[in-house]
Amino acid sequence: MHKKKTTTYVFMIAALSLSTILPGVSHVKANEINKVKEEINSLKEEQNNVSSEKNEITGKKSNTEEKIDENLEHQDKVSSDIEQIDRELADAKQKITTKESEINTTNQEIDQTNTQIEETKAEIEQLKVEIKDLQERIAKREELLKNRLRTLQKNGGDISYLEVLMGAQNFGDFVNRATAVTKIMDQDKGIMETHQAEKEELEQKQVEVENKKAQLEDKQAELEAKRNTLQQQKKDLESLKANLDQKMQQKESFMAELEEEQHELEEYKMSLEEEQQLLASQENAIQKAIAQAKAQQEELEQMAAEQARKEEEARKKAAAKNGNSSSSGNSSPSPAKQSSGGSFIWPAKGTYTSGLGPRWGSYHAGIDIANGIGTTVKASAAGVVSKSYHSSSYGNVVFISHYVNGQVYTTVYAHLNSRAVSSGQSVSQGDPIGQMGNTGDSTGPHLHFELHRGAWNMSKSNAVNPLSYF
Repeated sequence: MHKKKTTTYVFMIAALSLSTILPGVSHVKANEINKVKEEINSLKEEQNNVSSEKNEITGKKSNTEEKIDENLEHQDKVSSDIEQIDRELADAKQKITTKESEINTTNQEIDQTNTQIEETKAEIEQLKVEIKDLQERIAKREELLKNRLRTLQKNGGDISYLEVLMGAQNFGDFVNRATAVTKIMDQDKGIMETHQAEKEELEQKQVEVENKKAQLEDKQAELEAKRNTLQQQKKDLESLKANLDQKMQQKESFMAELEEEQHELEEYKMSLEEEQQLLASQENAIQKAIAQAKAQQEELEQMAAEQARKEEEARKKAAAKNGNSSSSGNSSPSPAKQSSGGSFIWPAKGTYTSGLGPRWGSYHAGIDIANGIGTTVKASAAGVVSKSYHSSSYGNVVFISHYVNGQVYTTVYAHLNSRAVSSGQSVSQGDPIGQMGNTGDSTGPHLHFELHRGAWNMSKSNAVNPLSYF
């Protein structure tokens, strides 16, 4: 059988039917009744097998339902975890955004501070120029004062302004000398005051600029520390986010696995439910076959009793007529053998492409016959259609139960383009049951044909090679 993928479960079932026919002769031997009894026992044995299989399927279905419930509980837990991680991720992202905003603000403050520092440095450079100019003026004044001192030293160093005034020749000279002395004293005083003021101004500017620079450098250091702290906090948040992303990925991966597992369990449950339906059909068919066999047994027993009565009447009549003479030596013909449907025939014309056995990593439980779509597919032997339906894996498929030479067989016809028979319908060997197709898991037009010795079971342990039965 060509498949697009390996299917884990193939759903098949077969109902059993009794294909024996009533004897067409007047004499019924005891062995015919015994044969029917054997057939009834065989059918009951198959019925027990089907019942056991049903119980096994019921247990598996119950176990699968428990696993589905556990899976759904796990999904609820994982879904709750994912929601919590989502909330934590949203919080972390918001905090990261806030930190980034704070870092941007701090960077702007640092840039502003750096600008102020550069401006202060420019002020310092300008102040250096002013200081240099002031230093030059101070140096000139100091030189002027030194010259005055040298002049005084040349004159003995003990000349006072009073002596200069008292040395006047007349009043006019005195006025001139007084004016000159006053002017000199004012100049000296101005020089000293200016010198002192500029010196204090220089010192004050130096202090102010240095303080301003120190403050800016302190502010810069604080901002750098703040930025480092914010960057570390952002790094911690990004690490938290990375961990949360990893957790989210793990949870989502786990959720995907759970959903896949649930899907597989649901499919398995559906397959088991289909199994239950097929097994129920098989069980009903077996019960019907048993009832038919019992009815046949009763009819055979009635025929035997009637035959015995007639023979007894004939014997009595002969005895009365002939005395002690024996009854006629002519024997009646033997009853006809029950028809078992004969051997199996090829179910379709075409090319044999694949046989029974391992294939593509799985077990191929039948043979494949390839031909064009629409090729007639026939019943391989007489029997009863136990199931005719569409399967996800086998597409259109027909199951037929047979009773051949005291043995129950089940044949399967898969990937049909169409089905010409329905469940419960009796068919003869060679009757058309459908047309070859490419439905279900199939890679091309062909018939997948299976033969099971006995009732079908899930493990397909009864599958036999059809080539040995054609």
